[in-house]
Amino acid sequence: MDATLELVTEENLDPKNHGLFLKAQSAIELLNYDYAISLLHGILKEEAGFLQGREILRMAQGARLRATGKKSKGLLSGGLLKVKGKVKKDPLAALLEIEKKLDNDPGNIEANTLLYDAFMALGVAELAVFGLETVRNFHPNEMKNLHKLGDHYLTQGNSGEAAKIYDLIVEQNPSDGDARKKAKDASAQATMSKGGWGATDKSFKDLLRDKDEAENLESASRIGATREQMETQLAELGAKYTEDPQSLDTVKKIADLYERLEDWESCASYYDYAFSLSEGDNTLQRKAEDARDRIREQKISELESEINAGGDDVEEKKAQLEELRLASIDQQIAEAKDRVERNPTDPQLRFDLGNHLFTAEEYREAIPHLQKAKNNPHIRIRSMLMLGRCYDQMKMFDLALGTLTEANGELFAMDNTKKEMLYNLGLIHEKMEDKERSLECFKEIYNADYGYRDVAKRVEESYAGK
Repeated sequence: MDATLELVTEENLDPKNHGLFLKAQSAIELLNYDYAISLLHGILKEEAGFLQGREILRMAQGARLRATGKKSKGLLSGGLLKVKGKVKKDPLAALLEIEKKLDNDPGNIEANTLLYDAFMALGVAELAVFGLETVRNFHPNEMKNLHKLGDHYLTQGNSGEAAKIYDLIVEQNPSDGDARKKAKDASAQATMSKGGWGATDKSFKDLLRDKDEAENLESASRIGATREQMETQLAELGAKYTEDPQSLDTVKKIADLYERLEDWESCASYYDYAFSLSEGDNTLQRKAEDARDRIREQKISELESEINAGGDDVEEKKAQLEELRLASIDQQIAEAKDRVERNPTDPQLRFDLGNHLFTAEEYREAIPHLQKAKNNPHIRIRSMLMLGRCYDQMKMFDLALGTLTEANGELFAMDNTKKEMLYNLGLIHEKMEDKERSLECFKEIYNADYGYRDVAKRVEESYAGK
């Protein structure tokens, strides 16, 4: 069956469905999740391309699951076999059945992957990725899904987002050579797109001047490349740079090699120069700023080591360390503000600025940026955690409790994020003198991770004297 589907936004919803959508949002605010889910299913039956409706539905499903603590028994692999067959024959009808399956297990990996397959069959890649991103939100360490997500972004031409996903995989699994190679390729494609080089049918390797250069570049970027290999590549690029110091491609390659060699001074210098040669490529400017962050971190680490070693000038070095830390925070805030001004609609940049402001104890200034950042589902939880901590520091405990409780309701896997969320919730309840609920939070962590912070001490002391 040939079928197509178009994206639907809240602005072009049918007036009747728009009214129902507003009712669903109100029902969620009143914690009436059953009613909200029912309304949203009805809307999506008529408006299958309404992405925001699916996002709100998934949040409501997650909140209800958190409230009841029960998953559907019907969500076994066998229960999805019929749906799997329908995805190819009638993907539009399959969507309805998949959403019903997700009602009581919104993070189910198989069902969300089928959602992706159904939307891809309908030719709507923008909606399809929602299924994979949902799995990522519920299971951030699911490597198979992350690979599929990165491949999707790369196939759809979003090489910048693909590079981020592959970098995340490498960060969690440094031995994943496939992800490391794809991260490099995606970064290269992103740069090529910005430079307008994509108008040719040639691959990135074909665009290099000759076969030897291609092999050298691959050797330097391959996982396990030695320092000697990278230094050899630097020498070759240095000769090209001497011949043509205006070559953006050469300067970027030099900067990248210095980055991998962790020569942060040289790295920052060459990325700064690359940015000046480019037509305002913000990626290069961000790379230079990140390198300067590493320089500051290095200096701080060196001072800390010297202080720990002792000596007559320890107090003087402590003063230097404090001054350096303050200067580092001020510089990070200035750079983050500059990035937000250049791209005020980017939620990740808003989060970064809010995070730096929190570190500087400028909680009031951080709040509006974190509030905007939380509207993006990819960084929603981290933003809400930071927002709750801001409210806590300002002694607005009721707001902190509400924000952290809402965020915790959207978390299911007991990973480090959920542990941190529960720990902060426990502290807030403690400050509000609700010892029973505070202990419940700590016990939930205790049951999963005995060694997390001081929860064992807190929980075990609560039984003393009983």
